[in-house]
Amino acid sequence: MVSRVRETDYYSPYTIRQTVQLLDYAIRSKMPDYSHAFQPLLRPLDEYAIRILDKTLRPNIPAEPSSRHDYLYPYIANLTPKQKSLLEKNQRYLEHNLVFGRSIQKLGTLLFCLQYANEGGWNIAGVWHDVVKVFSGHTMSSLYADLDKVNTFRNTRVAHVDTKLDNAEEAWEAMRIWFQCLNKMIQ
Repeated sequence: MVSRVRETDYYSPYTIRQTVQLLDYAIRSKMPDYSHAFQPLLRPLDEYAIRILDKTLRPNIPAEPSSRHDYLYPYIANLTPKQKSLLEKNQRYLEHNLVFGRSIQKLGTLLFCLQYANEGGWNIAGVWHDVVKVFSGHTMSSLYADLDKVNTFRNTRVAHVDTKLDNAEEAWEAMRIWFQCLNKMIQ
């Protein structure tokens, strides 16, 4: 298995300063859109997402291939088709990220794990049992609430612009939530 945890600090004071200055400049210059100010925070979100997954789930993954497969792909035939589809997709993402070291849907996978645990899980063994165990509780529930807001904003206003971000108050509030979320992810 490929280790993905790095000690590099992606969320440095420089990144914070750069992000704040970009937003401040965009607002003072009366730019038509402020979404570009959030770009420096996209990489830290992904990197800290994989760090959390790596730190919490990776130690539980068996080294032996057949045991690892059973752990990552537990029996799920008793679930609804929608539930099976969600677990199968996220099992693959976990395997790609944590076993093969291929970066794929890092933030989305963490968000799904947090949501799955926050909703109590579906009583599935293997990795999903551990997801409920490590991602349950007040701290993780709070992270899920912030990360869900950040991801929705990211997907609709920054990465895939559905609605232009041209309201300064909304932009500053979103940035506050992003910083708050990143600080929780670092803990």
